[in-house]
Amino acid sequence: MRNKTKILVLLACLGPSLGLRAQDSGRIELSLEEALNCARQNNIELKNSRLELKAARLQKDEVFTEYFPKLNAMAMSFYAMDPLLEISITDILGNNDFAWGIQEKAQELAGTYGINTSYSAFKSGYSTSISIMQPLFAGGRIVNGNKLAALGVKASELKLSIQERKSAEEIEKAWWEIASLEEKIENLKYLDRSLETIHGQLKGAVASGLSSESELLELEVKRNELKIGIKQAESGVKLLKLNLLNNIGLKYVYADSLSLKRESVEAQTPDFYYRDPAEIVSNMEESQLLDLQVKAKQMEKKISIGESLPQLAIGATAGYSDLYNKARFNSIAFATLQIPISDWAKTSKKAKRIQTEIEKAENEREYIAEQLQLLVAKLWLDLNSSYDQWQLKQQALNTCQRLYEIALSNYGAGLIPLQELLQAESKFHQASVDKSDALIAYRNAIIAYTGLINK
Repeated sequence: MRNKTKILVLLACLGPSLGLRAQDSGRIELSLEEALNCARQNNIELKNSRLELKAARLQKDEVFTEYFPKLNAMAMSFYAMDPLLEISITDILGNNDFAWGIQEKAQELAGTYGINTSYSAFKSGYSTSISIMQPLFAGGRIVNGNKLAALGVKASELKLSIQERKSAEEIEKAWWEIASLEEKIENLKYLDRSLETIHGQLKGAVASGLSSESELLELEVKRNELKIGIKQAESGVKLLKLNLLNNIGLKYVYADSLSLKRESVEAQTPDFYYRDPAEIVSNMEESQLLDLQVKAKQMEKKISIGESLPQLAIGATAGYSDLYNKARFNSIAFATLQIPISDWAKTSKKAKRIQTEIEKAENEREYIAEQLQLLVAKLWLDLNSSYDQWQLKQQALNTCQRLYEIALSNYGAGLIPLQELLQAESKFHQASVDKSDALIAYRNAIIAYTGLINK
C-alpha cells in the first residue's frame, strides 16, 4: 500500500506533464514515446546541454552590446588639511629684494584694504561628470566577435541535438530489449504450460504402472530448467527497467510497478529506412560542427588581425565641478584615433599561428567526413545483416514450433517417447531465444542507423 501511495504521489506531480497513466493496481503504464518525453525533461546530460545553450545565447547578447555607446558616470570629492596650491608674491617674482619689498608693502596695506598677500586653492572640492563614447571602427573585432558568438550558439544547438539523439538511442535500445525479453518469458511460460499438462498425464500413468518414474523425474527436471529460465529472464527485465527508469529520470518509481505499453516488436525491412549516404553525412550534426569549427578559427584570425588596425571613436563628456572655489559647468566633445604600431609584428605572428589551426581544422573536417561516410556504410551493412539473421531465426523458430506441436500430438498418441518430445522442446526453446536475440540486434541496428538521419 505504501509503494502504491508513493507512485500515485509521483504521478500527481509528473503525470500531467509527462502523460503517465496509473492503473487501479498502482502500476504505471508507460509507452515508448512517453519514456522519450520523460528523458527529454529529466535526463541530467540534456539539462546541462540546455544550460550550455542558454549560456551561449547570453554570451551572444553580451557581445552584441559592444555595438552600443559606452556611458559612464563619475563623482569625486576631496578635502586636504592644507591647500594643495598656495602662491605668494615671492613665488611669482622670485626670492629677491624687490619682491620682498612689494611683499612687505602689500602686508602693510592688507589690513587696511582687506586683501590677501597670498593665493591658496584646492583645499576642498568636488566634481561630477557623465561621459559617452561610441566606437566607429575597431578593426572589425566587434563585427567578427558577434559572428563568432553566433557560431557558438549554433554549435551549442548542434551539441544539444547530438545529446538528444544519444539519449533517445539509449532509451529505445533499453525499451526494445525489455520488450524482447518479455516475449521470451511468454514463450518459456507457454512451454511450461504445455509440459505441465504432460506432467499431469504422466503422473497418473506412473501411479497406474503404465510409465516409469524415471520419465516423470526427467520431465520434472526439464520443467525446473524452464522455471529457472523464467526467473532469470524476469530478473533481467527488472534490472533493465531500473536502468530505464534511471535514464528517464523516474528514480523513485519501483521497477515492479512499471508496465510497458506493449507495442509491436516487429520491424520494417531495411529498404524502409534507407537514405542517401551523402545526404546523411551532410546533415549529421557532427559534420556541421566540423564546419563551424573551421569558421570559428577563421573568425579568430580576423579578430586577431583587427588588433593591429586603427581604432576610431567619438565621444563627449559633461560635468559640474567646484575644485578651487569656482563652481562651473562644462562639456567637451572629442574624437580618438589609436594606431597600435608596436603590435604589428606580434599580431602578424599570431595570425600565422591561427592560420595553422585553420588548416588543422580543415584536415580534421576532411578526415572525419570520410570516417562518417564509412560509419554510415557500416551501419547500413549491419542493418541488412541483422535483418537477414532475424529472418532466418524467425523461420527456424516457426519450424521448431511446428515440430514441437507435432511432437506433443505424437506423444499424446503414444507414437514417440518422452525423450523425443523433450528434444523437440529444447530445440523450440533455443530457437525462441535465438529469434529474440536476433530481433534485439536488428532493432539496435535500426536505432543506430536511423539515429544518424537528421529528422
